[in-house]
Amino acid sequence: MHRFAMAILSATMTLSGCGTPAFQPVRGVVTLDGKPLPNCKVGFFPDVAEFKPDYHGFAFGMTNDMGEYEARHPKGDKGIFSGKYKVFFVAWVDGNGKAVPPESKPSEVLGGVKNLVPTKYGTPETTPVTASIGGGGGTFNFELSTKN
Repeated sequence: MHRFAMAILSATMTLSGCGTPAFQPVRGVVTLDGKPLPNCKVGFFPDVAEFKPDYHGFAFGMTNDMGEYEARHPKGDKGIFSGKYKVFFVAWVDGNGKAVPPESKPSEVLGGVKNLVPTKYGTPETTPVTASIGGGGGTFNFELSTKN
């Protein structure tokens, strides 16, 4: 009987997702100098001393023509784990100012690429932008500037 009870408890914990944080829905709008920023990759990287992929997670979103994004885990799940994140932004364009598709490698674009977003926003190490994601997620709008 004891083994049966333990098996039921184990199955219940597995099905309820114990041990793995739940994904929280995160969406918003990115603007640059007050205008929607299309084709911008928005990255959320844990703002922690030690990164633990199974607990902290990370997420990315891609803005549409209106600057709207929705964060997704790299495995495709919508949302992100609760926690504090450094948020970084990359909007590559080619030498003609045409948006570089997100699946492209910037190093392979003929003529090179340029990030429309100032360098300080481009990596988790340099960005001043943070977001604290709580239970239930939320809307996180980011207003970036080319000034200062």
